[in-house]
Amino acid sequence: MRFRPVIDVRALSPYSHSTDGTLWWGMIGMIVIETAVFSGLIASYFYLKSQSDVWPIGGYDAPKLLLPTINSLVLVGSSLVMHWADTGAEKNDQRRLRIGMVVASLLGLVFLVLKVVEYSGVPYRWDTNAYGSIVWTIVGFHSTHVLLLLLKASVVTTLAMRGYFNPERRLGVIINGLYWHFVVAVWIPLYFVLYWSPRL
Repeated sequence: MRFRPVIDVRALSPYSHSTDGTLWWGMIGMIVIETAVFSGLIASYFYLKSQSDVWPIGGYDAPKLLLPTINSLVLVGSSLVMHWADTGAEKNDQRRLRIGMVVASLLGLVFLVLKVVEYSGVPYRWDTNAYGSIVWTIVGFHSTHVLLLLLKASVVTTLAMRGYFNPERRLGVIINGLYWHFVVAVWIPLYFVLYWSPRL
């Protein structure tokens, strides 16, 4: 007869909100993996820059700052609104949760639209040279994350509109907010790498 270990889980809360939940740790694990990927992209950018006498390659001017800076502030603003929505769920303020989710999603959408406007006007493509390739890869990878945020947030918003979340049952809001803040936070070093480092 084989011994089968058994863990008594009766004392665990069915509404786990943080470090005692596997979904929370799963999201942390994914954030760690994606941090490594973004770090690799940044390292690749600086490696390519170190191998070139002129940066950007091709004699292009350094990227303009106005639109990307405004767009970065829009994205950071979406994170603040998302935090406001998250605390609404914690306080069982359904109106605050719903408004916050919608406004944060709209700000995320504005970020993507402005990114399309910005990169539709650059004089290089992804296959023009090494500079174009790494810039388009970084921007495309991050923009894909923002798009996925919007898709995920649409599910959470739909559930919020139906009154699904409450102070006990809000793990979906917490996980959504955690990933949202990560995608916003990772943009900050990317902004400095893409827009300020060519000026140094």
